[in-house]
Order: sequence, then C-alpha cells, then structure tokens
Amino acid sequence: MGGFVKTAKFLNLVLCLTEKPVPLYTRLAIYWTVISHYKQQMKKSFRFNKLYVIESLEIEEKQTGTELYNDLLRWKVIGAEKLTAELININSKKEFFSIIQKIQTDCENNNMYPIIHLEIHGSKNFEGLVLNSGELIKWLELYNDLVKLNESIGNNLFLTMAVCHGAYLMQLIKIDKPSPYWGIIGSFDEIYQQDILVRYNQFYDEFLTSFDLDKSIDRLQSANEIMPADYRYINSEETFEKVYNDYLNQQFSTEAIKKRANDTIKQENLNIVRRADKRKFYRDFRKKLEKTKKHYFRKHHDIFFMIDKYPDNKNRFKVNVTP
Repeated sequence: MGGFVKTAKFLNLVLCLTEKPVPLYTRLAIYWTVISHYKQQMKKSFRFNKLYVIESLEIEEKQTGTELYNDLLRWKVIGAEKLTAELININSKKEFFSIIQKIQTDCENNNMYPIIHLEIHGSKNFEGLVLNSGELIKWLELYNDLVKLNESIGNNLFLTMAVCHGAYLMQLIKIDKPSPYWGIIGSFDEIYQQDILVRYNQFYDEFLTSFDLDKSIDRLQSANEIMPADYRYINSEETFEKVYNDYLNQQFSTEAIKKRANDTIKQENLNIVRRADKRKFYRDFRKKLEKTKKHYFRKHHDIFFMIDKYPDNKNRFKVNVTP
C-alpha cells in the first residue's frame, strides 16, 4: 500500500500548491482515479526474484533460449536488486522434473519466486512437450507439477512459453484444484525460431526495464511485422472465469441436469411412474441444484486462488462471474 500513500501525498501537495482552490469534488475525483489505478496495478502484480530459462532443443538447432539468456537476460539483471537469472539445459524427462522439484524446494526454503521461460518443442498432436531426447512430457504431468509449485508460492508463478501449441496446457485446468500459474504467455499454434527470439527479446527487454506487463505484451505482439502474432496472455482470474463458465454450461445445461436427476432416481431407487410426477421431480431437482451454485462457487474460488493458505489472495484476485 506504500505506493498508493506516497502517490496520494504527492497529489495532495500538488493540489495545495495550485494558485486557485481546487473544489472538493475535483479532489475526490482525482483521489478516486488514483485508488482505481492502484487497485488495477495490485491486481496485475505478482512477486518474482528469479528468472529461469529451461531449454531442451536438439544440438543442430538454433538455441533460442541460450541466445535470449546470453544476449539479454544475464545483462538485464546485473545491478537489479534481488533479481537473478539462470539458464538450464535439459536432456531427459527425469532431469526436467528434477529441475522443477529443485525450483519448488528453492521456493519453499529460500523464499524464491520464479518466472519460468520454456524453450522446448511442443508435440504436433498437442499432447505436451517434446525434449531433445525425444521423450514426451504430457501436459497433465506438467500441469500437476505446476499446481504444486504455484501453490507453494501463493499464486505468483509466471510462465512464458516458447513452445509450439504451448497454450494447450490451459485446457486441462480444473476449478477444484489450485491454479497452475498467476499468468501465462503461450500460443495455440506452431511458432518459429526466429520469431520466438525476436518477440521474447522485445518482451523481456521491456519487462526487465519498466516491469510494466501491459507494455511488455504490446512489444511482444508488435515485435515482428512479417509474421502474425500468435501469442496469447491470460492470467489466473481470466482462466478461472473461463473454466467456471465452461463448468456451468456443462453441469447446468438442461440435458446435464436431466441426466443427473435420472441418475438420482436410479441410485435412490425412487418409484416415479407418472409423467407429471417426473416433471415435478425435475423442476424441484433443478431448484435444489441452483441453490448450491453460490456455495460451490465460493468453494471452488477459494481452492483455485488458495484463500485458506494465503488469506491475502482474497483481495488480490477478483473474478467477473455470476454463480
């Protein structure tokens, strides 16, 4: 909150120094603008103090992660307070998960808050990551480890994916598990080495200078005029909104409710013969389900954003969903 207080005091000083008195309603409007801006900035914020580049590319390929690290990242963190960067080359599935576990251990024991940048091929059939060893890491395997890692740091994990079809990771996300990330940049499409290098150079050059995520994403999207920008940024709030709305559409459709009602009739061995009685049962069943929406929304929301473990997350994350 210190940033807001300093800004508010500065504005108050400026207003006091103006030649003409500033009406109260004008002061209030200005302060409200500052508060709104501050809340928006808080909503976009996440903690980080180390940037990991994890690369697994074949030896004859352009080592885009190595180039990003050597040409930009290692220099950008020089002089930055409490910020470091590390390049890690992976050659096997075992090694990959060992590194993810080591990062989690560092988070738990050394107060580490990582950004993870992946420079790995995505499988052509959208199943997951393909290492230089030819081994496949399925999205579900990665998802489960990212959930544990992100939960250990209170939903602060930021992922950038230089991976073909990397955004398919999002399709596995469930509302009854903690979020696997604070935010992610990835693509649903095939992406190309030179484009990757240009775009992520622009992104990290801006981000490690201004720490302004919006400006950084703008530079990522506009970095290469020759090729379309196939990258997408989504944060955990937008992810929850999408997954929760999909859940409502699936579980509360007329067909889904009718199926659940019929399953209940069978499981409880209810003797409902007349059509009128069955219609009434369906209506009552739907009403009971509708009454549970708010309860389960709050339950899923608190699990996803880890409210029990990190109470401050209740104010950090706001979603635009009507249960």
